[in-house]
Amino acid sequence: MTAIKQWFKDLWNGFVEWLVEVVILILTFLKDIVLTLFELLLDGVAYMFELISPPEFLATGLGSLFSALPDSLSYFLMQSGLAEGLSIYGAGVTFRLLRKLFTIGQW
Repeated sequence: MTAIKQWFKDLWNGFVEWLVEVVILILTFLKDIVLTLFELLLDGVAYMFELISPPEFLATGLGSLFSALPDSLSYFLMQSGLAEGLSIYGAGVTFRLLRKLFTIGQW
């Protein structure tokens, strides 16, 4: 009699383990679907940004802007640390945007 009970117990435990694996499989599948849809959404956003053409004055870069300045003004700007200031400002803006991205805009 105990052998039959043990057999049913093993059968039931095997069924429960199989059921748990099926549930985990379904949840993993749903997670993959959500991630795939999110990837498609981000690809669509990236495509929309690629469709936007940059303004003409930005297409040539800042080099053309600074090359049009007189030499004395260019020298003054370089001595005052404009390049370092712009890089620090760019790093700050990048940090702020990344902070907003990772905290989902709560800051």
